[in-house]
Amino acid sequence: MTAVESELRSIGELARASGLTVSALRFYDRSGVLPPARVDPVTGYRWYAEEQVAPARLVAGLRRVGMPLTGIAEALRHRHRPAEVHRLLDAHLRRLEDGLAGARRELSRIRSLIDPEETTVTTRLVLSRTDLAAAVDAVRFAVGADPALPVLSGVLLEVALDGVHLFATDRFRLAVARVGATVDGPPVSVLLPVAAVDELRALLDAAGSLSGLDGSDVAEVVVTPDGVTVTVAGRPLTAVPLPYDFPDYRRLLRAQLGDAPAYRIPFDGAALRAALTADGVPVCRRAHEGVEHEVVALGLDGRGELRLVDPNGTDGADGAGALRVAVNREYLLDALGSGDGQLVLELDGPITPLAVRRADDADAFSVLMPVRL
Repeated sequence: MTAVESELRSIGELARASGLTVSALRFYDRSGVLPPARVDPVTGYRWYAEEQVAPARLVAGLRRVGMPLTGIAEALRHRHRPAEVHRLLDAHLRRLEDGLAGARRELSRIRSLIDPEETTVTTRLVLSRTDLAAAVDAVRFAVGADPALPVLSGVLLEVALDGVHLFATDRFRLAVARVGATVDGPPVSVLLPVAAVDELRALLDAAGSLSGLDGSDVAEVVVTPDGVTVTVAGRPLTAVPLPYDFPDYRRLLRAQLGDAPAYRIPFDGAALRAALTADGVPVCRRAHEGVEHEVVALGLDGRGELRLVDPNGTDGADGAGALRVAVNREYLLDALGSGDGQLVLELDGPITPLAVRRADDADAFSVLMPVRL
């Protein structure tokens, strides 16, 4: 053993100190996540520095909870920035909870196949009327209208243990919103037809005129496999769910809930809305499935702030094209909503899905598919 190696830990010693196996350490070396401090050029034996013990223990913990390799690498890169690592952990926890909720739903479906006479399970929620109205507004625009795809003609209401998520998509965009709630019963999901969603929104508005009277700012929701009943200020509305399985939205959301995006750009929603609706806004036209749409392009100015660029040109971030992403103008306006307050644009590049979020509400956002120019 050389003098240098005597100051280092062998791969076996690091395995015992970290809780990782020797084969796992070799894997993380090959993946570039945890390379050794030194590799013997003759024997190929790996040696690790003392300061690599803590990162190895972090890798071991993340591995035990099923963190993907990319997430582990990201956590190691940001291990001296706790806020970034906590964000990664929170995103992974949401993925685990979503997976558990999905497994519960599937097991419930299996049980009903085995025992059709099993007693119907009921889930009850109590939540804010105004918060529910805001959530409906945040997703309603993304409901599909293609009669050939009836599975997209509704809003997915997915109840978890601490609240409810709403999802809507027309294949080209996905809108997500969450409302905290007091939940009594198991997780469940139902696909509400858009007509019922619009009736619900009207009911929530009508109850708003009674706000403060008889608990009218509280909505009670009862969900069974056969229907959903929402009661506000003593006024009930019952809807029969659509008999379809909603698309697997989680595949698209992994990009938005996983690793940090390459670009995370705060911007003023009202200013972008004004620019998008101004006379002479630079647009190009693209046809999709026989329908022509106006397309705008987003880029960065010299200060790194979001701006509209000419979709027919080549300018982009700092005039060098570092960021130039095109999107359907109508879809972007829908995603901005009223445009009030600070928003955030997240994306990884010009051909990857982009997300528009409210800066003060991480649970409400829209995902849009870009347009190739």
